[in-house]
Amino acid sequence: MDTNLIDQLSYYGFSDKEAKVYLTCLELWSSLASTIARRSEVNRWTTYSILEDFKRRWIASENIREDLKYFSVLNPEILFKREEEKYLKMQSALPELLAITQKFGNRPKTQFFEWLEWLKRIFQEVLNAWEKMTSPYLSFVGTNQMDPRIEKYLYNEFIPQRSKIKTKTKAIMSRNQSQYINYHKKSHNALIVDKPLFDLWNEIVVYSKNKVAILMYDTAEMSWLTIESQTLHDWLTSLFNLIRDIYKKKKS
Repeated sequence: MDTNLIDQLSYYGFSDKEAKVYLTCLELWSSLASTIARRSEVNRWTTYSILEDFKRRWIASENIREDLKYFSVLNPEILFKREEEKYLKMQSALPELLAITQKFGNRPKTQFFEWLEWLKRIFQEVLNAWEKMTSPYLSFVGTNQMDPRIEKYLYNEFIPQRSKIKTKTKAIMSRNQSQYINYHKKSHNALIVDKPLFDLWNEIVVYSKNKVAILMYDTAEMSWLTIESQTLHDWLTSLFNLIRDIYKKKKS
């Protein structure tokens, strides 16, 4: 099965198994759940559960022939058109939604995500906000353990976009890093702290005027937290500058 199509469907909220079931249904046009499960290599009960969920979401339909249930899915052109219409409706409501968030005043605003596509959106938000920055982004970089899907995204999508931006990010990273250390050396003004007690496993990005993103890349913990807080942003900025200043003075 085409892994690229599976990845593309993830943009529309499909899990890997949902994407496999959907693609298999397209190939078979109309078929039994057992046949779909066998062809998609997804557990039969999981396949049936996905098909039932598709029905609730108006992605799949069910027809009964000779007392057997046959399933078929929505044409992809219609499906994507519907998703586009949802996006446009949400976009039109954005001013009102943002007005609601302003009611919270200066209280920190947090968002927690556990899905790969949300990570991509966070990275895209960081890239989009770059032009408005009056100072470099700050990053505590740690990528020792990384889910292969994130690794694929970084190499194929994020890094090519990031390479177009000439401004370097200020970074602090430990010596025990993944292969990304070589990339970060090129795009970041990096301080590498070679100390046994200083080991970074995740990444904290301090960006925009008051935002912080905490990114956990390992498969077992894959999740992301964004916090909009002026005091946290300023505190991490101070901590970042303090570490760089102290470490550089000790080396000189």
